[in-house]
Amino acid sequence: MKKLYVVILIALLTPIAVYAWNDCPYGTVNDPFPGQCPRYVDTNQNKICDHSESPSSGSLSNVSATEQANNSADNKNGTGSSSDIQKANSVPPENYNLIPMVITTLIIYLVTYLLYLEHRLTRNLYYAIWKYVLMTSFIATGVTGLIMTIFINYGIQSSWNLTIDFWHAEFAIVMAVSTLLHLHLYWKQVKRVFKV
Repeated sequence: MKKLYVVILIALLTPIAVYAWNDCPYGTVNDPFPGQCPRYVDTNQNKICDHSESPSSGSLSNVSATEQANNSADNKNGTGSSSDIQKANSVPPENYNLIPMVITTLIIYLVTYLLYLEHRLTRNLYYAIWKYVLMTSFIATGVTGLIMTIFINYGIQSSWNLTIDFWHAEFAIVMAVSTLLHLHLYWKQVKRVFKV
């Protein structure tokens, strides 16, 4: 009966993970030129990375293209407003993949749990997989956090700032989910600790 529940959960969670991913590997939305990563591509010449655009924002109407051309011409002539300059200098907000990362981690956990229930994975291997996932995500979160702290304390500004921040958050999401899954693995021991 447990196997059936696990299969049903996997079937329910899989479409959510598939449709939740964005094309941008860093989850950035409307990444301006020169881009935050080496995968920057701009085929429609709107100075926004095509990977970070939504399909609706990728197709510009003639009016908005004309406005954009006029604004860039004004900025080249030095007549751009201060709000235009602030928009250009501001960092785009991060778009973390919370739901896709949680659901993908849960699906992988449920698949390994199903393999464990069918005796295709030994108990030791099943537990080791999730110990290593937790340990790896913890170390990656710690290292990226330490690098971000160094960047902030010493005022280092580079294109890596947003990349490190993004991956710090992604590994932290996996770490949080795998910590909760770790509680599932060691539930009897956890109950004994909190037993009064």
